[in-house]
Amino acid sequence: MREAEEFWDELLAQIEAGLVIPVVGPELLTVVVEGRETSLYQVLAERLLAKYGLVAGAATLNTEPAPNESIVTLRPYHELNDAVCALAHRGRRVQDLYRPIHDLLKALLETPAESSLQPLRDLAAISGFRLFVTTTPDDLLARAIDAERHGGQAKTEAIVFAPKLASGTLGDLPEVRSSGYTAVCYLFGKASPSPFVFAIHDEDTLEFIHNLQLNAAEGMKLLFSELRTQNLLLIGCDFPDWLSRFFIRLSNTQRLADNRSKREFMIEQSADAGGSLTYFLERFSPDTWVLSGRAREFVAELTQRWQKSHLRSEQRQDVMDVAVPTLPRTNETFFISYSRTDLSAARRLFAGLQKIGADVAWFDKSDLKPGDDWEQKIRNAISGCYLFLPVLSAGTETREEGFFLEEWTLASERARRIQGRKFIVPIVVDMDYDGNGGRFQLVPESFRATHFGHAPEGGMSDDLRNELTRLIRERRSQRPL
Repeated sequence: MREAEEFWDELLAQIEAGLVIPVVGPELLTVVVEGRETSLYQVLAERLLAKYGLVAGAATLNTEPAPNESIVTLRPYHELNDAVCALAHRGRRVQDLYRPIHDLLKALLETPAESSLQPLRDLAAISGFRLFVTTTPDDLLARAIDAERHGGQAKTEAIVFAPKLASGTLGDLPEVRSSGYTAVCYLFGKASPSPFVFAIHDEDTLEFIHNLQLNAAEGMKLLFSELRTQNLLLIGCDFPDWLSRFFIRLSNTQRLADNRSKREFMIEQSADAGGSLTYFLERFSPDTWVLSGRAREFVAELTQRWQKSHLRSEQRQDVMDVAVPTLPRTNETFFISYSRTDLSAARRLFAGLQKIGADVAWFDKSDLKPGDDWEQKIRNAISGCYLFLPVLSAGTETREEGFFLEEWTLASERARRIQGRKFIVPIVVDMDYDGNGGRFQLVPESFRATHFGHAPEGGMSDDLRNELTRLIRERRSQRPL
């Protein structure tokens, strides 16, 4: 495992760059019952058993439930599975349990206590997060985001995956998102009276993850692209060993042992125990960083560190605002032009450019405010930038229309008026790019006159980084002192 401070430094830097998706599990979810705060799914499992005349018994983590006619052993964070399995063993049809579980969950969450929402609200308050993933079927995370960011209005989009949903009806991220856009992906379905549309036991979970591998990349292209290119922060998920390994592999385009361009940050209560998962990750997945600790304590420390870091940034900015007058954003270095299908790669490229000191004249239309003339702003940015970086991929070759194509045309027209220096630097973000720019037939002719750079999934190659660093220095040498 990494040293704790190295873990924190890397995690906070990636969140600041907007390159982390939190994946929230049941360990963070609690309810207050008779003045006592306890695990949401422990209470749900107990009430489900009581409905059918059974009683819940205690167990330690990883202890298999012991058969008994009236007492059912529930393992921490596997309670609902154990309750459903016990009822099925006693003759209940599993398909008849989804509606009662939905109804019991709805009743439990009718008026959640503020203490139940607080860790989730703390996560929602971290501005570097815009897309969230939940591994549970409740809507507590969405409620917390709405409370923290949208004044309590239900504005957080629900993107629900379930095997019973046809690929054409699966939700996905929108191509154009406002600056305040937030979404929660329900990885294992969202609670419903209908059977099989959310996971209530381990076999459901297996079926969901199997179908996620087969169908989600087709029906949820933008969301799946984000999961496979962004860093993941897994908090209190308590997956079984097999599911942890499979989920991490599913969320990557490369083998875990490869030198990957993304990471997973895992918070595990038992990370110091030297279990088989820890052993596996240490030897075969060096880009999966594990920190030992409880989920709620981790979120409290993350919030504290994030606020402290941003307070320092705001103080530095206050000094700069007093000392230096604000200058108009003209003649800055880079304009990044991309199709929305390549948004994740473009974000990673943007973060990499910032690290090498680039000024970015334009990156994301979501920076626009209501009422802005966005077409004119884009035209102004293209006419004023020093370098134009079109992002190319197999996806752009399939697009017959899109405003990014208009951006490419405007840049080509300007390129004809520029002599003696490089203006357009096409960047290919496909993993399998072999250096053959001829495969891109839909790009303007002016693009073909220059060497294509390579940034697999947005991570710049050494050659591209060196070239862009040289161009940044060239630009700075031309600016008056």
